[in-house]
Amino acid sequence: MNFNEAAVFRWVVIVGIAGAAVVAVTLLTRPLVGALLGLVLVIAGCVRGYRWAVQRWHELGAKK
Repeated sequence: MNFNEAAVFRWVVIVGIAGAAVVAVTLLTRPLVGALLGLVLVIAGCVRGYRWAVQRWHELGAKK
């Protein structure tokens, strides 16, 4: 896999913003709410990654 710096920086920023959001919500509310927000963000990231992987597999299969 080839990664360029712009793509990696984008993901670092996204993870940083998500982490800051979880910390902010946790500090403003109860820890359970922050944990649930973190869980939702992790699930959303997994779904996005799975969709990307399936799309990539289909693209690679079509090129053969």
